[in-house]
Amino acid sequence: MTENAFSVKRIGKLALMLLCSILFPVICGILQNARLDHLILWVVICLILFLCFVLYVERERLSGNLTRGISNDYSLLLFIYLSCLAAACLFSLLPVFWAPIMSIGILCNGAFQSKPGTILGVYFALLAALFSEGGEYVMAAYVLLSLAGLFLTELYMEEKLRLWVVVLTVCLSVIIPVCCNYLATNGLAVWTLFASLSGSFLSLAVLSFMPRLRQRECASEEISLDTIMDEQYHLRKDIERYSTVDYNHAFRTSQVAAHLAAGIGADEKLARAGGFYYRVGKLEGEPFIENGVRLAQDNCFSKRLVDILEEYNGQKRLPGSLESAIVQIADMIVTKFDLLDKDTFSSNWNREIVIYQSMNEKSAEGLYDQSGLSMNQFLLIRDLLVKEELLV
Repeated sequence: MTENAFSVKRIGKLALMLLCSILFPVICGILQNARLDHLILWVVICLILFLCFVLYVERERLSGNLTRGISNDYSLLLFIYLSCLAAACLFSLLPVFWAPIMSIGILCNGAFQSKPGTILGVYFALLAALFSEGGEYVMAAYVLLSLAGLFLTELYMEEKLRLWVVVLTVCLSVIIPVCCNYLATNGLAVWTLFASLSGSFLSLAVLSFMPRLRQRECASEEISLDTIMDEQYHLRKDIERYSTVDYNHAFRTSQVAAHLAAGIGADEKLARAGGFYYRVGKLEGEPFIENGVRLAQDNCFSKRLVDILEEYNGQKRLPGSLESAIVQIADMIVTKFDLLDKDTFSSNWNREIVIYQSMNEKSAEGLYDQSGLSMNQFLLIRDLLVKEELLV
């Protein structure tokens, strides 16, 4: 199904979210014995914010910028939206400053990342503050907690930072509500301290589940190679905006890798995608291999493609497939031709020397030993590169 196609399931889930946006504030107001005018205004605010969010999500979906499960039938969006709406209503029943709002921010960003996650996280934090009828310090505390959850979720995805993230989660879960409570009352509330500390464990529990949520979502909706190579795909456009030089290098590497793959009977589409995204981690800086792998995983790239990015130039792990070896060779040769003066390649003899020498050096280092690349395929790739028009 294309992104623009009408989907009954998608419309049905949006209708269910709309219904709950009316129903949940009503239930919350009844439980709190809220005034009728307050209850009506809660519903109005929820509806306005919901419609704004739906317009934003639909625009992003039609533009091809939604990178996770929300881009198709909105199954994940429905689950997260209803969970967070229910949590916002439930948390509003707790004494002010007691609610573990950080868990909402973690859940939203863990599921969606970037702008949709941030918007939802802050949206539900504001609803919880609004439903509790707390003052400006309650609202400030809830928004800060939600934003902290959004930032900490991204940090938690890197295993080496997880211990620090756990410590920060506990500290911020306690410090933010206690400080805001003091500003509101000019006094310290011991029960707020204990409640916030207890709430931090819920946030930690949600945080620990986020890596598995992302993996499960990608397993059920692995993005196709055709999609990520589309000119309108968001990561492709990000590379172009980042650097024209890097984009042109990625394009040439992609084309050369595809030609080589076709020439020796390897997976042409996989080699093309691997060549284009081989250096995608540069978008986020060093360490760009790890960042490239993380970006690929976050966007549900196939495992075979992620492996190619992780095996970049054999630095972390030797190429383990024909396509990985092909992409490494294509990137290496294109880089050589980008760096050397064009006068160097004024004759076919000079081109052959550079190609032969570069490939032989890497082969002598054992770079292709685990890729399954045979000697005949290696020699054929050399010949194909000598004739490659994109290297002229």
